[in-house]
Amino acid sequence: MYFTKNACRLFLRQASFFALFVLPSFLFAQEPQTPAIHVEVSRVNVGVIATDRRGNFVEGLQKSDFHVFDNGVEQPIAGFLANDDPAQVILMLECGPAMRLFGKESVQKADALIASLAPQDRVSIVCYSSQPQLMSELSTDQSATRAFLREMNFASGFGDLDLSESLQTVLGWLNDVPGKKTIVLISSGVDSSPPIDQTLFQSHISSSEVRVLVVSTSLAFKKFPQKHKHDLDERDARAQVALVLKDAGARLRNLAAATGGHVYFPKAAKDYQKIYLEIAQIVRHEYNLAFVPQLPDGKLHSLTVTARHAHRIDHRQAYLAPASSTN
Repeated sequence: MYFTKNACRLFLRQASFFALFVLPSFLFAQEPQTPAIHVEVSRVNVGVIATDRRGNFVEGLQKSDFHVFDNGVEQPIAGFLANDDPAQVILMLECGPAMRLFGKESVQKADALIASLAPQDRVSIVCYSSQPQLMSELSTDQSATRAFLREMNFASGFGDLDLSESLQTVLGWLNDVPGKKTIVLISSGVDSSPPIDQTLFQSHISSSEVRVLVVSTSLAFKKFPQKHKHDLDERDARAQVALVLKDAGARLRNLAAATGGHVYFPKAAKDYQKIYLEIAQIVRHEYNLAFVPQLPDGKLHSLTVTARHAHRIDHRQAYLAPASSTN
């Protein structure tokens, strides 16, 4: 379910009520647009993250350890590379009022992610509420980016949280950026974007070569005092927030799964350090597989990758096949 702008504003008002009464104490200079789904490919590249039971990247895998399936049919692997090339990392932050009230800690702890990147990796910060805004360009000057992150106060932002539209815009910005690309989305998952074609949106994000790794900011909303007597209005606000967060969590899971990423739901403040260190490991390492598409039908094809010696495999879920000249 995607929330209307009025519903989103209602959620933010309830979040403010909750904060007051329950928890006192790049490179891009373009107009936002929805990118078209059209890719001409002679080979399909699939970035793969292989992790063990502890979430650590599994190194040392060979081409023979992998199997790639296009619409369920195994394909010969035409190219294989253990890709440690410089990473292009976009920190995409929800910058609406709820983040100012609840999520500042989760964002600032992302400093551990930047600090763990390789010197040649580039990182950028993008804020979104009603639309995405470039806050710092893709740069290897990680010290400057870390300083900017620490000093963010989230004084700006609006009640609208147009997550889907903003994500599509940022994916469009990244179309011409070379190298392996990752969006680290730090968000509640609440979405007030106007109604969109869900099939088209899912096709777009699942066929993108950009991986989306998600850190949910829902932890602060769930920290209810154990010994506290709640009045009817307060209980209603808590119930409404819980419903919104349940839907938002499902949305974040879908976004991450479609792009071959992970989603993290911290259970305690101490979890952030481990999460961001794991993310740094993922964005720095991947296996890159390539195959030649056998059916140039211009349609969206599902992708499945399996590997030996790995507990979990993450990769994008689809690609758009080229159209033959006779189609």
